Amino acid sequence: MAYASDARLAQPRAAQAGIAGRLQALAADLSERYARYRVFRDTVNDLAILPTSVLADMGLNRSQIRSVAYEYAYGQKK
Repeated sequence: MAYASDARLAQPRAAQAGIAGRLQALAADLSERYARYRVFRDTVNDLAILPTSVLADMGLNRSQIRSVAYEYAYGQKK
């Protein structure tokens, strides 16, 4: 993942080679994954409570909610 590799490049080589550096990179990666997941879930929840007429005004169908939320959170389609 690009975020983890960026975090590793920012660390000194000594810390990168040790277990502490690896754990820190793992924690940063997990933190970013969870943050993206929360954005996805919040977006799905927010769109799901909207009336069908409002979704239609936005050009969306109920069946598209998850794919739109995924694209918003992760920046790509499945």
